[in-house]
Amino acid sequence: MGNRGKGKFHIPPPKVTAGEGGMIRLSPVACEVCNLANAGQSSSPPSVSLKYYNPRFECFSKWPPDKLAAFSSFIGKLAGHTWGAIYNTGGKLGNKTGLGYTPHKHRNKLPPLPNGPSEDLTFFELRVTQEARVHGFRMGAVFFLVWLDKDHRIYPM
Repeated sequence: MGNRGKGKFHIPPPKVTAGEGGMIRLSPVACEVCNLANAGQSSSPPSVSLKYYNPRFECFSKWPPDKLAAFSSFIGKLAGHTWGAIYNTGGKLGNKTGLGYTPHKHRNKLPPLPNGPSEDLTFFELRVTQEARVHGFRMGAVFFLVWLDKDHRIYPM
């Protein structure tokens, strides 16, 4: 890192190496920056990405102000949990708590997938309000929100 010509600051790209079996490995610093150091562990704090968000099913503009406020609160709650704690909010119907983690067992009940996510990912829903849900998948420490569901239509119980 350093100054290179004409006062421009330059950050070098992360060091990537080929590991065992040709697997790509990031440097420890790159893993830390990307929050990948402990990403597979249940103690990792989650973050939310809209990279694969699909507004064709439902858009934020369809959410009334009270549910938008609840969504903002949901983001705060999510950030205050670990993945292990989120998984522990799941359970059988009537026994779920808080975020109500529910993995989807039947992919055919989900709206069409946007291009990008692999078919072998585990999709799940999280509770925003008693009715509203968000659906997506986890990769590392990141929750990729794919669908909004203000009326719990995608995967009703």
